[in-house]
Amino acid sequence: MPIAVKPITRDVEIVTDLQLMSDIIDLSNRVTAQDKPSQKDKERLAGMVRDLDKSTLVLTLRGLPSSPWNAIVIDHTQVKGDRAVKDLQGMVADAVPRMLVKARYKDGEDIDLEGENLAGLMGSLTDIQVADLIQTIQTLNTPIDALPKAVRDLIG
Repeated sequence: MPIAVKPITRDVEIVTDLQLMSDIIDLSNRVTAQDKPSQKDKERLAGMVRDLDKSTLVLTLRGLPSSPWNAIVIDHTQVKGDRAVKDLQGMVADAVPRMLVKARYKDGEDIDLEGENLAGLMGSLTDIQVADLIQTIQTLNTPIDALPKAVRDLIG
């Protein structure tokens, strides 16, 4: 059996119905503010959350080997004056297709997320969704590569 480094994988959730998310938060705030929340409001809230889960994507991403990740970073970094400026949207758009292991909806239904579907998704992300994705992508592609001494100290 060949020896190889096993990369990290992580699931990332992407809410695709931001209007429904906003409506859920509004209703949740109203329910929380009530002295005795009505059962009808709770049931409506539960139904809205189920609907949100049906439209929330869960992407399983896997870290890339060093060279492909470094190439993505270089391709999307420009030097302006004395500082490096990164195109995070471009980094996400290039990295996710290469890192994607599988895609499903949060309620469990698998989805074929390739080609135009994936490109459309990447182009429609909000700034905060891009920020969340790039944070996960960077974590997966720059993992801790040695066990911290503190862990060994814990086990004696």
